[in-house]
Amino acid sequence: MMKKTVSTWAVLLPLAMVLATRSAGATGTVGTTPPADTVRLTILHLNDVYQFQPTARNRGGLSRVATLKRQALKETPHVLTLLAGDTLSPSVESSAEVAGEALKGRQMVDAWNALGLDYATVGNHEFDFGDDVLRARLQQSRFPWLGANVVSVKSGQVFDGLKAWDLRDVGGVKVGIFGVVLPETQTSSKPGKDTRITPFCEAAKRSVEELRAAGAQFVLGLTHLTVEQDRELARCVRVDLIIGGHDHDRVEETVAGTPIFKLDEDAIDLGRVTLDLDAKTGAVRKLAWKVIPITARTPDDAAFDEQMKPYAPLLATLAERVGRSPVPLDARSAQNRLGETNLGSFLTDAFREATGADVALINGGAIRADRVLPAGTMTRRELYSLMPYRNELVALEVTGATLRAALENGVSLSTPDGKPPGRFPQVSGLRFTYDLRKAPGSRVTKVEVKGKPLDDAAKYRLATLSFVAQGNDGYAMFKDVPVLPMSQEHLSPWDALGKAFSTGRPAPRAKPQGRITVLGAPRGGLHAQPSMK
Repeated sequence: MMKKTVSTWAVLLPLAMVLATRSAGATGTVGTTPPADTVRLTILHLNDVYQFQPTARNRGGLSRVATLKRQALKETPHVLTLLAGDTLSPSVESSAEVAGEALKGRQMVDAWNALGLDYATVGNHEFDFGDDVLRARLQQSRFPWLGANVVSVKSGQVFDGLKAWDLRDVGGVKVGIFGVVLPETQTSSKPGKDTRITPFCEAAKRSVEELRAAGAQFVLGLTHLTVEQDRELARCVRVDLIIGGHDHDRVEETVAGTPIFKLDEDAIDLGRVTLDLDAKTGAVRKLAWKVIPITARTPDDAAFDEQMKPYAPLLATLAERVGRSPVPLDARSAQNRLGETNLGSFLTDAFREATGADVALINGGAIRADRVLPAGTMTRRELYSLMPYRNELVALEVTGATLRAALENGVSLSTPDGKPPGRFPQVSGLRFTYDLRKAPGSRVTKVEVKGKPLDDAAKYRLATLSFVAQGNDGYAMFKDVPVLPMSQEHLSPWDALGKAFSTGRPAPRAKPQGRITVLGAPRGGLHAQPSMK
């Protein structure tokens, strides 16, 4: 993976040369006016966009992107705007309710419709609400969704509402585009029993073959894969360009002659690829890539804002104050999957108190804000951003042996230098030690509940999320455990956190409390990449 701060990359294919412009402020143009026998195509691309509003740091915002799209259309009539996956979930708005119904990504499709998106490929998070919701969002969309490797088991065809590929005439040049999503979606999200995510290379080969047979002269792969998988794709099938997502990192490189471009998340930047194509053959004569920062300097688009007016009451509600935190809260995704954080301890403390449990355990992957929230006022948006997935708090009666097995599962995928697993446990009411030098399944060396050694035969009241209680993230030991009745039915994590923020009980601490001890870690502790997918 190549992470750069460059703004432009120009590729002169006829000379078999790659020219990388690395100076700040480079324009990325390939000439003001293309020759008469050339078709200029501009591709605007984004990936992993979870909100249509600017971020907390006032970056991004699809209204600003709409302004840049209008500017591009003034320069050339041939503009394609692409989304390389992940937008329906997880986000604050997708978890919010309007007229008693959870949006579940509806607001994002409305935003993409307002922007005038041309194509999207499905990402892993498009399946977070299940197949039925995804179908509803596909029907709502005024643009095609691509997913060549998303297949119905019953029909053997591509998932209903998706296309494997599409062909578009651009100034007389036939441009083909196909989409694929990473196979891990099968287990990391919630595709239905009839839905299979098949190998992406095979699906891409089939799509490219069909596109070429249909007359495609230029073929683009719109992918939601890891960068390693994008490289594999470039090697297994010949395409002219890959526009990708998922990594939340800027990537620019050429593999097997195929340029690969990816951006970070939430539209904080807009990618712009300018292509000069031979009008007769579709061959690439020139290619330039430019990354445009989306900041407050870019004005909003009035037409976009007008179409999104129905969501103004929701945005006002999300800005409401729910309480305060006396200390900063570490909501960085990677840190909550590596070890104890002050936020992880605060969340589990609040959940344990709300359910009257002895202990509490949640998966670190449920914590999604991916930043340190400053001390002070907490709004409803910040409350929802901490845990945007729609879950319920539940109480289970488990044996000490089951609790130990849960902790073993939580640290089973942890490694000294690997990707932090979403199943990593944040806990309350207990302390435990695990050893990375030991084999998974036998790593937990010590567990104490309320200062006493865990009794495998004893019964404990456990507070957790419904996602965990249903056996997800490897917590199969909870799957058949009956849920205990509670005084408040359908208690949500937001209910418990809102009460804690408003009353100050329990109060978050400034630092972790030593609840989780790791042995066998490298000197300097465990470290991970800054963002998670």
